[in-house]
Amino acid sequence: MSELKQHGGKGMSDLLSAILFVMKDESESFWCFVALIERFGPNFNRDQNGMHSQLFALSKLPEISAFDMIWIQFEFVKLQTLN
Repeated sequence: MSELKQHGGKGMSDLLSAILFVMKDESESFWCFVALIERFGPNFNRDQNGMHSQLFALSKLPEISAFDMIWIQFEFVKLQTLN
């Protein structure tokens, strides 16, 4: 969180205003915003490790074959029918 303080929270009001517009409640919007920042906090570090790990994960998506995707969907549907 200290990285966010150093950068002055640029763009944070844009995020919060969108959340507030959708949720319509200031208190709930605030806590949703806090959870969002905690979740994406590593993306704002100067070393950019959080951003690099997300980009690495995205780069692996094309390696998933169509067969793998069909199998994943099949397993998901099978699990849904068991519940």
